[in-house]
Amino acid sequence: MSGRYTRAMRYHHTQIGWVSIAGIVLGMLLVLGLLGNAERIVVSPLIAAFLALVFLLGIAIFGKLTTQIDESEFRIRFGWLGWPGKTVPLAEIVGAIPTKTSPISGWGIRITTRGWLYNVSGRNAVIVATSDGKQFLVGSDESIKLADAINGSLGRPPVFSTIRGAGVPPQS
Repeated sequence: MSGRYTRAMRYHHTQIGWVSIAGIVLGMLLVLGLLGNAERIVVSPLIAAFLALVFLLGIAIFGKLTTQIDESEFRIRFGWLGWPGKTVPLAEIVGAIPTKTSPISGWGIRITTRGWLYNVSGRNAVIVATSDGKQFLVGSDESIKLADAINGSLGRPPVFSTIRGAGVPPQS
């Protein structure tokens, strides 16, 4: 077997969502500060601790995004818990193109006009098209490298004409 088709991982990258983390921490401090200083609202330390735990769980889940490509799969994993995530066999991917998301698309997991978006920070992303005609977007601060790694791991030429919203004209 050639080195290209060995079991060694072809791509691995983790993007830390510093803006997401900062926003969650500021939100936690704001909520806890307001609750602690409110004269009319009595909040027990147990409720304050629970709220802090919810915010910290938000960081643990949405504080980073890891993308991996091995010999047979493309995987997306959020946070330090590795959940939520998505796994797609490379055999089901037809192609990937770097793109930018809309400023209103935001971060996290959400539906957009171009498919589901998985993102922790920034607007750079990759549109990944699958053989069933669906597609999804993955945010990445290495969108060109990620698209190249996906396309290079397919074992066949990628097809870009099926990707909606990427500015590629359909082939006749």
